[in-house]
Amino acid sequence: MFNFAPQMNRYNPSYNAKLLLFGEYSILLGSSALSIPYSHFRAEFSFLHEDKYTDLKLAEESRMFLTELLHYLEKSGNYSEILDLPRFSKEIENGIYLESTIPQSYGLGSSGAVVAAVYARYRLKETANNGEISENEMEQLRRIFANIESFFHGTSSGIDPLTIYISHPLLIDNKQKPSVVGIPRKWQSENAAIFLIDTGGASKTNPLVSIFLDNFAPNGCKTAAANEYVALTDQCIHQLLSGSINDFWESLNALSAFQLRHMQKMIPEKMLKLWEKGLESEKLIMKLCGSGGGGYLTAFAPDQNNALQFMKENELQHIPVYISTI
Repeated sequence: MFNFAPQMNRYNPSYNAKLLLFGEYSILLGSSALSIPYSHFRAEFSFLHEDKYTDLKLAEESRMFLTELLHYLEKSGNYSEILDLPRFSKEIENGIYLESTIPQSYGLGSSGAVVAAVYARYRLKETANNGEISENEMEQLRRIFANIESFFHGTSSGIDPLTIYISHPLLIDNKQKPSVVGIPRKWQSENAAIFLIDTGGASKTNPLVSIFLDNFAPNGCKTAAANEYVALTDQCIHQLLSGSINDFWESLNALSAFQLRHMQKMIPEKMLKLWEKGLESEKLIMKLCGSGGGGYLTAFAPDQNNALQFMKENELQHIPVYISTI
């Protein structure tokens, strides 16, 4: 059992973005994945009449979006025993909206935050045992979240809103079963760091997923490259969580080189040379963040001072990623 009461019982909680640290695309081929909450961006409910700075245009867009989500939930007929939909409707009338700094189409869970926030505010059943939640209950939540998030994407694994709702790192196994994990402190030894690099434009997931599956699993049959990709992803996750840091950096280098070699259509063209340059110098090891094609890239740095100099020299816009460790 895991206790998440402090995050879930606050009067007006905020909901962090999420970062899929490992598992983008490869989870479609059967790899595990590692998802973490990312507090640099967040979302929270507000009301139009509250005495605070509000971008009215964005607030009204959020209210329209929440109204469409409410209608979707009402028409589906599956949520009246899970969510207090009459209260949701009443609060929309009273001016509620979701104020969010999570950028859309950047791979950081903007729609997942909406799902997590709506569920947390309007759920009818309180979490049992003073906020404790079992892994079986977590799996049930994942399925609920997947169904709700399908409003945004057509299909969803439910992992993004679950990570945001639980607000802890999650390991997702090759059957998409989630479990809470801790990340050892020792990975950060020798001045290591993680950054997000802004490629300067939003990404579009659906066409890239189709391209990926056509290349790596044509007609549902995995290629040799697909098996290699799954193995590298699983190695990175296992070595990071087990504290095998030297092996982790070796596998991470191989994973970055694999994506550069096999997944160039997912990497913005202007980033290809910098990706290669960072990898060869070992100053900045880049990988996709989400679907790629724009948005952010995730970049690991064995030595953050060298990485910061590299990013300055190459005029890369970046923000740090802090991981809760044990």
